[in-house]
Amino acid sequence: MRVTRLYTWFLPPCMCLLLFVACGGKEGVTPHRDIEKVVTHRVGYRETWQSIAREFYGDGERAGELAVYNGSTAQEQPATGSGIRIPLTGSDLRSLDRRLDLFTTYNEGLDLAEQGNFAGAIERFREALEIDPGFTDASFNLAVTFQKLGLHNNAVTVLTDLIKRAPENPDHLYALGSSRFHLRDLAGARDAFARALSIDPSYLKARFSMAVVCEKLGKREEALLHWTEYLRLDPDGEWAEQARAHIEALLRSERR
Repeated sequence: MRVTRLYTWFLPPCMCLLLFVACGGKEGVTPHRDIEKVVTHRVGYRETWQSIAREFYGDGERAGELAVYNGSTAQEQPATGSGIRIPLTGSDLRSLDRRLDLFTTYNEGLDLAEQGNFAGAIERFREALEIDPGFTDASFNLAVTFQKLGLHNNAVTVLTDLIKRAPENPDHLYALGSSRFHLRDLAGARDAFARALSIDPSYLKARFSMAVVCEKLGKREEALLHWTEYLRLDPDGEWAEQARAHIEALLRSERR
């Protein structure tokens, strides 16, 4: 998985299918479903019944059913490296095919974006959203791609809708603030950065950007507070010298 950050393209959990029909008898209770295929999945690091059920079924609530099928319980998590059986109905297989198509299209968009083909990436992300309109990663990277092309109004439209559906993600709010800033909507940018910081007070990019916006709005005391907090959080970081320079300039202006 690639880390989910603004201007960083990222992948959803890989669909780690080991497409072998499971041999031998299964343990536990058979789910009341018409099973068409059973595949074997090797459990990855930190995977749980819930995450595996979400990966294969698109529904984490089926974790208990999957655990019972493998002779376990939802409370007893599968061991890393072990092989478990995944029973799939016809409906499950069709849904899995759609999700594989979704991830294939989405990943093509990521590849195109990394190559600098932003127009092509936009088309792929839009195609992914046609398959699954609720795929927030595709919406986020669509907005980021618009930002790369300087299409900040388009980015704001996508991000505003995304934040309605996922309001607690500070990356989405930071991205919105960034586009608002480029559109010279400083009040809107300040609001978005403030919301991001209310969720994650240690979000360095949001803290730095908040200080810049406050300074541009003439809110010197508030800007000083944010610059100071930024340096407390990251005294030797990438933008530390810039933060110190801004603090010195603001203090000099106050002494005049």
